[in-house]
Amino acid sequence: MDTVTFPGGVRLGRRRRLLGIPLVQLARDARVQPELLRRLEAGEFDPRSLHRLARQVLAHALDTTLD
Repeated sequence: MDTVTFPGGVRLGRRRRLLGIPLVQLARDARVQPELLRRLEAGEFDPRSLHRLARQVLAHALDTTLD
């Protein structure tokens, strides 16, 4: 059974899809691998552990915070 460890990541994925931003494009802009972003959006990866530039790009692109 899968569990969501970091629900904030799931929220980011919903926000990205709502805004119509392709995962690969956002990953490229944030300078992270698409697989890492996919894991983040699945709640398997804590977004607070991303490098500072990635956090800034994601927060700006999705108009949200990474809390």
